Amino acid sequence: MRYINQYKRLDVFRCSQDAHRHFGGRVSVYHVLKEKACYPGGCLYFLWRCGLLEKGRRCVSGYTYVGRLCKGCTYYIEEKVHLQPEMVLTVEAYNRFLEDLEEFETWLEAVRFKSLNIAGRIRTIKPRVETVLLPGERHLRVSGYLLIIKNGFIGQDMLKDTFYIRVSKQMMKQYCFVPKMRIELIGEIREDRGRLIVHRPKKIEIMKKGWGFPWTDEKALVAVKTATLLKEQTGQCLECRWGTLTDVIDRRDREESRYRNLYCLKGITDPEGCYIHAVGLSKKYSQKYKVKE
Repeated sequence: MRYINQYKRLDVFRCSQDAHRHFGGRVSVYHVLKEKACYPGGCLYFLWRCGLLEKGRRCVSGYTYVGRLCKGCTYYIEEKVHLQPEMVLTVEAYNRFLEDLEEFETWLEAVRFKSLNIAGRIRTIKPRVETVLLPGERHLRVSGYLLIIKNGFIGQDMLKDTFYIRVSKQMMKQYCFVPKMRIELIGEIREDRGRLIVHRPKKIEIMKKGWGFPWTDEKALVAVKTATLLKEQTGQCLECRWGTLTDVIDRRDREESRYRNLYCLKGITDPEGCYIHAVGLSKKYSQKYKVKE
């Protein structure tokens, strides 16, 4: 059988919340139906504002952003906002999507937490980075690497989509994983906020060599230390080998929050002026339209 990760589809819903405007309003199926469960009922959230910061003045308590500790302050403003995601498919297409989603979830429950044969070609490799935010402190660490596979096999089934294999630093040193390398292994299938991730890989076999140079811990640490936070999570940056999503554990307030930030390991701050993307487009153009010299 062939499956598509229905959780990561971006063509089903749109949302006008500020957090999604950088994505053109696109939100994943997992975010709408599983994480927020906001369709069709919508969601209710509170927008925190500061009367002083909005006027360019300094906070009386020295804060630089509005948080939970601001409640009770004279200048603290709280707005109640109700939003409802927009379903952009036709009724017929949405009904087909629901059938596909049910079929995918049935398959996912059958393979979840099971050790299965995994096979595919590595598309790219990215450091697995974790950021911990504390009051006045920021800690980064490289905990391993993610092998990104597209159109690979999980058990006897083909996933015509992207999934990830978590490998340790020791495995990277041992196998020297590089793009375009074809591998086979046994791993445990898990789902993390809509992404399919293979844990505990073992019995790794390299079926075909790839190209390029493998990551080293030194290179990864330098890249992470000099990486720049991207305000917009564009598609080209998410697909780029130098754009990496970082798991953030925010402990600056009383309640811990978790989310993901996108960093550019090349230190580029503006996706529109990215020279890597420009070079990639020129290569695609030259391959499609070969010009005789």
